[in-house]
Amino acid sequence: MFDWDWREMLLSMIKWAATDPWNFVYYVLLCLSPLFLISAVLAWNLAKQIEAKEKEQKKKAKREANINKIKKQQKSKKTD
Repeated sequence: MFDWDWREMLLSMIKWAATDPWNFVYYVLLCLSPLFLISAVLAWNLAKQIEAKEKEQKKKAKREANINKIKKQQKSKKTD
């Protein structure tokens, strides 16, 4: 009942692509367009997360530099 011959199915698709290439490309792009959209949204979210992470790392580095600067100033005051 559900015995599919994959080779025969593939050959028929290749024959269809060869005889009617524009419709074949149209249907392939139509089927893949939701995946392209999902990929674009996920890439945009990833880029936002990377930017936020880099911003947070810069903020932490600046904070650490300021803390170290203050500690050095306090140390030099104690030794004077």
